[in-house]
Amino acid sequence: MAKPTSSAREASGSASPLTAGGYPAGAFRKYKPFFLILIMKFVLIGSGVGFDLTVSGVEELKSCDEAYIETYTNPLDRKEINLLENKIGKKIAVLERGQVEGRFLLDRAASADVCLIASGDPLTATTHITLVMEARERKIPVKVIHNSSVYSAAPAKSGLQIYRFGKTATLVNPRPNYQPKSSLDAIRSNLENNTHSLVLLDTEPKPMEAKNALEMLSEFETAVVLSRLGSDDEKISYGKIKDLKELELGRPPFTIVIPAGLHPVEQEFLDTL
Repeated sequence: MAKPTSSAREASGSASPLTAGGYPAGAFRKYKPFFLILIMKFVLIGSGVGFDLTVSGVEELKSCDEAYIETYTNPLDRKEINLLENKIGKKIAVLERGQVEGRFLLDRAASADVCLIASGDPLTATTHITLVMEARERKIPVKVIHNSSVYSAAPAKSGLQIYRFGKTATLVNPRPNYQPKSSLDAIRSNLENNTHSLVLLDTEPKPMEAKNALEMLSEFETAVVLSRLGSDDEKISYGKIKDLKELELGRPPFTIVIPAGLHPVEQEFLDTL
């Protein structure tokens, strides 16, 4: 007797059902890990000012495979990281600058859900923008969870109108053969244009003290000094720079604003500090 044809076997139900592509059902089950790689993602989470993560940021950290944090842009007390670890139920590894700027994070994100916690709003830092672009080039899905930033918090806490701010300036800690003048030039230019100046302070090798910064800014008349924005021990001081240098201004990290000509409402707000 002739053997039944494949059509006959299928008709009798003895053959395995076929997928739409003509392959036996379940043929790719053993390759499931390969397909999982396609849904791995890289998540950038802003920690806000004062290390105050959003609800969605915390949820991403709970569900991810690996959690990391960079603290070189804004030094953070280890106990605050420990509290967050207890909340999300996993360890958070602290990364050095080289690990963030190199291939480490995206190499990990090729096979795992990876979260990186960054200070403030994550896309206000050039390094993190570069990470997003490189992830897209490597076809790694990216999710960004925004948060408050010093760029919005410092003007708001100073009572100054945010649209009246000019170029941002950064003061760096003294280094051998490196004493840039561009920051002071930016402030001078802002004052000529009657715009306020947001002044960021260097954090390496350690956070710059406010009094050292005020010494560098002594050619200007007044300043707002903001200590530990968003923290329980936040402190904000306003006055003439020569007088501020004699006061207790709080603890790092600091941000400074050099105001231009003040609107009456701005002046009234500053007088309440």
